[in-house]
Amino acid sequence: MAAPALEKPCRMDLRLTSSQRANYEEAAALRGQTLTQWSTSKLDEAAAADIEAARLTRLTGPAFEEFCSMLDAPLPESTRELLAREEIWA
Repeated sequence: MAAPALEKPCRMDLRLTSSQRANYEEAAALRGQTLTQWSTSKLDEAAAADIEAARLTRLTGPAFEEFCSMLDAPLPESTRELLAREEIWA
């Protein structure tokens, strides 16, 4: 049983060279997909990777240990004083 078709009200047009189009069509055919299916799957993968790379912070082992130590350390006195002040926007 085929999956129900999703409504796709948006369209995106791309300008390509002839060789780009030929390569994309060949790649899609090798996967048994339409050019649209192949293109959107590749765009979905690339978008997810770019979003993750922009939102995720990676630390080396030593840097992570230093970060954890900083989180566990008591707040400096100046920071505690600042947090104890009455908010001016309240």
